[in-house]
Amino acid sequence: NEGSAGVQEEACEALRCLACYNDDNKIAIARGGGIEAVVSAMRQNEGSAGVQEEACEALRCLACYNDDNKIAIARGGGIEAVVSAMRQNEGSAGV
Repeated sequence: NEGSAGVQEEACEALRCLACYNDDNKIAIARGGGIEAVVSAMRQNEGSAGVQEEACEALRCLACYNDDNKIAIARGGGIEAVVSAMRQNEGSAGV
C-alpha cells in the first residue's frame, strides 16, 4: 500500500519496534529491504508528519550501534530524507 500514508506510518512504526534493542532484527530488516522501504515511504509521504516521524524513528533505531546500517542509510538517501523531513515539518515537534 504505497499510496496509503496510514499504512506506511504503521509499517515504519513496526520496523522501529522490531529494530530497537535487537541487533539480529536490525540486520534482518536491512537485508530484507527495510531501509529502502522506510526511505521510500518518506519520499512518497512528504506531507505526512506522522509518516515522517515514524520513519525518522525507524532509521534512528536501525542506525543505532550498527555501522553497516548507518552506511546503508547514507547510501540509500536516508540522510537527505531526514533533512527534508525536518525542513518540511518545522512545526512538528515529533519530526
